[in-house]
Amino acid sequence: MRLIMSVDGVDTCTIQVFEDKVPGIAKALREQLPQRSILQHGKIIGEMVFWTMPIVAPWENVMRTEEVGALRRKELGHARGSVCWYNPRQQFCVVYGDDLADEPLRISYIGEVIEGELELALAGHRNWLQQGQVVALRVEDAA
Repeated sequence: MRLIMSVDGVDTCTIQVFEDKVPGIAKALREQLPQRSILQHGKIIGEMVFWTMPIVAPWENVMRTEEVGALRRKELGHARGSVCWYNPRQQFCVVYGDDLADEPLRISYIGEVIEGELELALAGHRNWLQQGQVVALRVEDAA
């Protein structure tokens, strides 16, 4: 499933959800999208943006956040572009940079950014400097 993430009404990036690895999360997303929320920044743990969504979904493809970064660096040469779901707080997380701290936090690794990496990085940096943008997420074929 492909998702479009927009910030303040501007399409920012396209995300591919690993439906084969996270079928329950993908199903919950498909049933609840489109959604809007307030974008937040995760500078303490790395260069990422995240937001809360009213979705209840099971843990799937569970890794520690440091394992996600290590896996992406091994396979792709960089950590940016990973997309995760943090079940306890219902947070959708999108990594836009490679400056990730090692953290043993459990998370569901659910997908990756496949288009719009530069636009995502610009939105992430803007959000770090001034939080509060409106983020929207929709299924691509529902555009």
